[in-house]
Amino acid sequence: MARKRKRVPEVLWRLFHHRARSLAETILALVPQLPATASGCRCKGRRCLSCSGEEAISFLVRPDDPSDYRKLLTGCFVVVSENAPPLADFDPHCRWSQCEIVRRSIEMVMHELPSSSNLICCSYDKDNRSSAVVDELTSPKWTILLKRVGDALMMYLLKYTSLFLPLPRKKHHQISGSPISDFCFKFSRRMPDFKSQHHPLVCNGSRKKRKRTEVVESIPGKWPHANSSGSDPVSECNRSFASDGKNDSA
Repeated sequence: MARKRKRVPEVLWRLFHHRARSLAETILALVPQLPATASGCRCKGRRCLSCSGEEAISFLVRPDDPSDYRKLLTGCFVVVSENAPPLADFDPHCRWSQCEIVRRSIEMVMHELPSSSNLICCSYDKDNRSSAVVDELTSPKWTILLKRVGDALMMYLLKYTSLFLPLPRKKHHQISGSPISDFCFKFSRRMPDFKSQHHPLVCNGSRKKRKRTEVVESIPGKWPHANSSGSDPVSECNRSFASDGKNDSA
């Protein structure tokens, strides 16, 4: 029996439409699929996401995987940046630790785009190479994911996507990419009557007779502030939104 697909939270659907997908769906969409018998695969016959064919999801998620890893793949939602380059080549190998990949990704973003508001750089301490974001992205579930997708794809996800991690009570917390509040502001400016009907950071609506309320907000005081050697590209690091319902994207 097919696994029931989680639907994209309404606020993400309203802002990004089909660009918003679960982490698992995003990974499968990014990885070029080769025939299962492909002899030229870079894994050299050891099996990987690229040569697993229709069984790619079974390679990514396995029966004995811990529940928090499964929740990450299905409950974390991802939006690939419109400015992201295509994934040049899929390499399944893991040469670095997850901690080193996260640190390098953050430092590359800070070097390539010094004025970037990418939340992955929030409060990053350049001396200690640490932050709350680093702590979250180096938890055991992310290490499992690294072993399944390889260094190159992991770095691509960290540099070029917005990641929305699941929280209790159908809430999500944005940990990378441009703050979702920026997109809500742009969205409101495109709609003449938006300001009179909605709070600037609230998207309310109903679709197919189902009411939904989703709030894009900041939760101040939960993450450490950058010290003198760190970088804090946005005034409020911790972005989250609450969802009281689901939409019809799936």
